[in-house]
Amino acid sequence: MKKILYIAGALMLLFPALAGAQALPFTAAETDAASLGTAGANLTQTGSIANASFSNAAAIPFSDAKMDVAAGYTMWQPSAVGSNMINVGAAYNMNQKFGVAVGFLYGMNPAYDITDASGAVKGQFKPSDIHVNAGLAYRFLPFLSVGANIGYATSSLAEGQSYGALAADVFAMAKFGGLKVTAGVANVGTNVTSASGVKFCIPGSVAVGAGYEATFADKHAVEALLDADYYFSGWFAAAAGAAYTYGDLVTVRAGYRYGGQSPLPSYASVGAGVKFMGIKLDLAYLIGSSAAKNTLALSLGYTF
Repeated sequence: MKKILYIAGALMLLFPALAGAQALPFTAAETDAASLGTAGANLTQTGSIANASFSNAAAIPFSDAKMDVAAGYTMWQPSAVGSNMINVGAAYNMNQKFGVAVGFLYGMNPAYDITDASGAVKGQFKPSDIHVNAGLAYRFLPFLSVGANIGYATSSLAEGQSYGALAADVFAMAKFGGLKVTAGVANVGTNVTSASGVKFCIPGSVAVGAGYEATFADKHAVEALLDADYYFSGWFAAAAGAAYTYGDLVTVRAGYRYGGQSPLPSYASVGAGVKFMGIKLDLAYLIGSSAAKNTLALSLGYTF
């Protein structure tokens, strides 16, 4: 999928005649394995907050964790595309009142040949993506918090051609017992200027999310999640997922994302995770006939 997103980004920047094109589509991609296990439905997810700087910082004060760190590796269609992404993140929850988060993502895309005017190959270029984020959150009422992320994303598409933009998320989140709801704007940022001088926006959206978690018989917990995005371009996307956890040790996940015309395609997902003495290992696998099929994501983290 990453190769397709790269090609789309390159076309948007080099051929501005394409209607509705948006820049840096990878900024809308989800890479955290725990979140991908529920098809990216993660706006109200508080079990893992390490990557909150890429989703919803307002969720941090509602987490039971004091600090959460994680590193992940995502292989987009490893048998066909060969694009990979590395992400690291950390979040600190101060007395369930204040929250801070940081994150870094590095995307590695397939190399292509560089040719001269005569068509002779004179080397190779490997496109890459970088996204750096930081977030803050404040829980000003027992049931209500606000959070904001701000970061910088850049894509190197060709030799001497790099494009970047600032991007931000702002959310409010409320929790009433096992029910969590959130609303805000995601990935709103500056424009990207193409090689021909035409400006393009990044894929920003109005986003809402809801989640419900219940525990029964002491060791069993279930969580249902639903997210929806209405992009400023007029696109609509939604994701629904569910997770079951036994004894705070083993979790299984599943989800489905409807992508429509948004930067990310439709896909189904399955995932699993184990947690022991604070150490977490999560994996997710994407299913479908779209560009996301056979994508595999792994993450390793520690919760304090």
